[in-house]
Amino acid sequence: MPNPSPMYLSQMAFSREHGRSMFGGTDPKKLAMLIPNLISDYGWIVTEFDKTIQSAEWTTAVSAGGGPTAFAYSAVRGGTGQGATGTTDNDVTAIYRAQTFLDPADNPFLIVRWKANAVTGFSFDIGFSDPKADEALPGVTDVDTPAVGNGVTDILCVHMDTDQTLTTGALVGDGTTGAAVKTDISTYTPTAATYQTLVLGVRPNLGFVACWDGEGLVGNRRYSVSNGPDSGVLVRPYALFRTRNTTTKTIDIDFIGFGWERND
Repeated sequence: MPNPSPMYLSQMAFSREHGRSMFGGTDPKKLAMLIPNLISDYGWIVTEFDKTIQSAEWTTAVSAGGGPTAFAYSAVRGGTGQGATGTTDNDVTAIYRAQTFLDPADNPFLIVRWKANAVTGFSFDIGFSDPKADEALPGVTDVDTPAVGNGVTDILCVHMDTDQTLTTGALVGDGTTGAAVKTDISTYTPTAATYQTLVLGVRPNLGFVACWDGEGLVGNRRYSVSNGPDSGVLVRPYALFRTRNTTTKTIDIDFIGFGWERND
């Protein structure tokens, strides 16, 4: 019998068909665990923030004034990308993918693990969008009556802003077609100094998210919106954090992973 090798497979190596044949049927929950290995059907990019942030992969942005600190490698236990908002009201630190290549038709998804040392007087905006006019400003300009601006036409993100009437998290989606919509994410306010895990998924003009505050699934369910980026409009992942008072917020990101279905 030959040694294990892709050369001896009857299916396309490392495809969904390969995974189904090996791991018991077509249960998508099982196959989702294999996506990093299913290279025939999925693209998958992971950043562990275990070394200097590569400028060819991630670009940082900060607002002027108050001394925001751009995201950079921090040699703490496990390694993180760390940034700080600065101490002037509305100061921002942000990180985003410079390359805009994800088509909603390919069902992209995003996983981000992050924490903030304080969440009073705080805003964040994490998800997918087309490029912004100013990367140190959010794509969502109003979460109460959802509105999108800053040069963005297509977006799906989790947005929270304690300066708004709605001070807890919401999933916001908008596309070139349709209007901005939101779904409140239970009463989601991240716990300070606790890792948050956001898993977002995009379909053409649809969006989904599940949020974990520590190990707790917020609302015990997935949330969705009935609008989002259009098919054919290329988007990229980003994460933006803003202080809404004069206390700096230190942000640690220890993982960003995103993937998509190959379209060939």
